[in-house]
Amino acid sequence: MTEPKFAIGDRVRHVSMGHHGVVVAVDREHSTAHDANDLSLNPAIRSSPWYKVTLENEQGQPVDSYLSESQLDSE
Repeated sequence: MTEPKFAIGDRVRHVSMGHHGVVVAVDREHSTAHDANDLSLNPAIRSSPWYKVTLENEQGQPVDSYLSESQLDSE
């Protein structure tokens, strides 16, 4: 199990969408408690850290997302 790269309160950026946000929860591995879609994922991705992040969308509105560490970068 990998140590999380980000902590609660860290400002992050979604790698592919470019949206900025703040980490509000950290899971050491994928949790269905935060993922309403419960996507079938590669076991390596499921076992990596996951984050509940409040992102700002194109209209500047807050949107909660559940993202893997590979989808995030430091701001």
